Amino acid sequence: MKGNPLLRIAVILLLLAAVFWPVLKITSPSKSSLPPSVAPAQTNSQTISSALSATILLHGAPVPAHCSVSQHGVLLLSETNSIAPGEYRASAAITKGDDLLITASWNDEEPHAIRLEVLVHGYQAHLEKTYWAQSQLEDTLPVPESFLP
Repeated sequence: MKGNPLLRIAVILLLLAAVFWPVLKITSPSKSSLPPSVAPAQTNSQTISSALSATILLHGAPVPAHCSVSQHGVLLLSETNSIAPGEYRASAAITKGDDLLITASWNDEEPHAIRLEVLVHGYQAHLEKTYWAQSQLEDTLPVPESFLP
């Protein structure tokens, strides 16, 4: 092979570049075609889809001095939501996969019962649990990730 060594190196580099460029395009990770401002909206829609609109019912016997239901530190129901002595109702959005925290207190040491019901709007499936306590109650009701679609 005769010719100028610099010319031979230039031709070899051009051939290598011609082969390298398509390989680089195929193997490089593709960039998202969506603008970055659209990405947070998708995560919000996932959060919205896991939130359920529900009615929370709490029945206490005898009437508790204090009661509350919360999730993530957000108060969903308290004694101000009384509909009758010992019965409380509130509508709230609950998140699937997270626990509801139930607290109650009474002024005596007698046995007490609390029943918590979570009725999801538009569905017949509901969550229900009964708790027994003396003067203080602090417990959770898990809302399964697979509870409803």
